[in-house]
Amino acid sequence: MASSIGDRAPVRISKVAGRYLLFDIDDIMYLRRHHNICSVFVGTIPQNPQQNIFMGLPIELMPEEAQVLVDKEVASVVDDAAFHPTQLAALDEDARRRYLQSIKAEGRRAQQAAAEFKENTRPKVIKKGKTKSKAPGGEVSNESAALEKDVEGEDELNSSLFNSPSPPPSSGAVPNPSKTEEPPFAITPTTSSLLSAPPPSPKSEEPPTSIDVPPSYPLYAHLQDRGYYMMPGLRFGCDYNVYPGDPLRFHSHFQATSYDWDEEINMFDLVAGGRLGTNVKKGYLVGGAVADASGIPQREEDGKGDGANPNAPKARAFTIEWAAM
Repeated sequence: MASSIGDRAPVRISKVAGRYLLFDIDDIMYLRRHHNICSVFVGTIPQNPQQNIFMGLPIELMPEEAQVLVDKEVASVVDDAAFHPTQLAALDEDARRRYLQSIKAEGRRAQQAAAEFKENTRPKVIKKGKTKSKAPGGEVSNESAALEKDVEGEDELNSSLFNSPSPPPSSGAVPNPSKTEEPPFAITPTTSSLLSAPPPSPKSEEPPTSIDVPPSYPLYAHLQDRGYYMMPGLRFGCDYNVYPGDPLRFHSHFQATSYDWDEEINMFDLVAGGRLGTNVKKGYLVGGAVADASGIPQREEDGKGDGANPNAPKARAFTIEWAAM
């Protein structure tokens, strides 16, 4: 497992109109399991496009999340509008053939799964019709025969709608309709991960896509480097909601707000944050980057293990709880 994670290609983060998006579900699962990145789903569900309660792909990363992944060399940010035309134009014939073969293979798998599902459900339908065939008083009903005709008619309709017209059979051989192979389903790819190339090397002349991180990034990197999950904290009037594990399993333990190292904090803000955190059973966490005498943020030196952020600024955090008057 560790070897497969280490050999994994960097995740491609698409920058679209100043937003950092992930479209590949495999990348999303990988980042959630191994790098404490949850983010927020922002895509509409095709079956219910007029609601905004249950959202789908893609997910939108906070700038802090994108910067942490880039610092760890787990992901790279690309300008989506410029990346796709360049990458498509650079494909050779071998890459195009592999891409088309992968799409056809996925279509064959979908067609086989649909055929197996139809074969598994057909006996149940026929058996259900046969149980109703005998009416009270010994009279035999024609429901089962009609049901079998409906199933056969549905198969003929499906084959006539989706199969290409076959040439008339020769006089010598009569083809068996049951043995004719159905064409694979047409698949529309939802991601272009198969077309993506490895990110440019550090020696490349092309500069990497810049990420505009907010001033609260040092606190975010400090907490994320220690295994915490974080979500946007607007709901509780803070910068981040801090979770000890996956938010699907845990409630948040802290409401985190970032301040500069020498910034004067209004006492009313501390009291309000402490009281709010205590009322919602959370700790009010404040922190920021540790600066030296010249005001330059220091780098974290201790606690660097496997998978840690080598570029994380040194930060300190404190929790406040409201006790009594």
